[in-house]
Amino acid sequence: MNQHPRVKEIISGIILLGARGKEPMPLAKVHSIIHAMKSHESIFSGLRFSLTGAVCYSRDIDQAIHHLADGGFLKIVGGSVFPGENADAFGDYLSGVLTNAQIQAVHSVSLRFHERVRRDVKDHRDRT
Repeated sequence: MNQHPRVKEIISGIILLGARGKEPMPLAKVHSIIHAMKSHESIFSGLRFSLTGAVCYSRDIDQAIHHLADGGFLKIVGGSVFPGENADAFGDYLSGVLTNAQIQAVHSVSLRFHERVRRDVKDHRDRT
């Protein structure tokens, strides 16, 4: 049983809303940023991660990403995710499975997630 009854939808919403920018989101960064946010965001409290050296992985996150890709909400290209052709319809999907309070919480966390992704990608570009 999932640690939260709607973990896939919550993680999917955060990732998809975070992917709204034009910058690609490297899959490894998605996992590592959510792992870093876990201690500060109660919405992530039930997620489990495998840590191997500097690599961080969560099966729940991976399943959410593939759920989004299968629905056409995200595209996975070259190890990064981008908004898919159905990205705009995801809000309608979320409103069918989450309460308004849950949607607001997902949106709030997704803004912080997007900021961390944006900052992390920018920092990486500045170093190279």
